Amino acid sequence: MRKTVMIAMFFAAVSLLCSPAGALAFNAQDLQKLNTTNKCSKCDLSQANLEGIDFYGANLNGANLSGANLKGTLFNDADLRGANLKGALTDKETNFSGAKLSEAVWMDGSKCESGQIGRCK
Repeated sequence: MRKTVMIAMFFAAVSLLCSPAGALAFNAQDLQKLNTTNKCSKCDLSQANLEGIDFYGANLNGANLSGANLKGTLFNDADLRGANLKGALTDKETNFSGAKLSEAVWMDGSKCESGQIGRCK
């Protein structure tokens, strides 16, 4: 019985260490790629701290930005078509002027219509 409890505790500890919380974190290689090339189509930047970064003209088509900190981040003329911004944190300084937002999932979970530029209606 004691051995069974110990085995159960071991598997519980392993499952906590390998929990989905770790799976929700951004991919550091994707962030490096974006910083180097200004392109990161379909990359995983979920939960990343991107506060105050200027992504002018960046290609983030299909990127996962869910839950990311986007306070003060600039996406002027960026390609965010099909990107997931659900749950991302923004403020009045976050700017999407000229950004392509067709089919993107907005912070509130709504889906932007095709052809949307600069804001999701």
